[in-house]
Amino acid sequence: MGDAMTFQELFIINLKDFRKTQGISQAKLAELCESSQAYIAEIEVGKKFPSPEMIERIAFALNLESYRLFQNKSVANEQVLTPLQRQEIASKVFESVTKIVNLY
Repeated sequence: MGDAMTFQELFIINLKDFRKTQGISQAKLAELCESSQAYIAEIEVGKKFPSPEMIERIAFALNLESYRLFQNKSVANEQVLTPLQRQEIASKVFESVTKIVNLY
């Protein structure tokens, strides 16, 4: 049970991983997202959670489909998602993100 991650923790891990793998600094990501480096830093330490629109901007800046920021990589490596599964995940992500954003 200790392996269970929250939705936000999974997002943070993936965001940092994709950003660092691509050699993009927080400042550069902020620039690409028309945001501030301080805001990106707050997201990466869990103080803030981005809106659905910001998630889309982050994904675009990292040249990813947004659902990949929420994908558990250990599970993702074992299966290939169908377009319908991707759409269902995207819908659930959007609903969950909207709920989280409304908390802030």
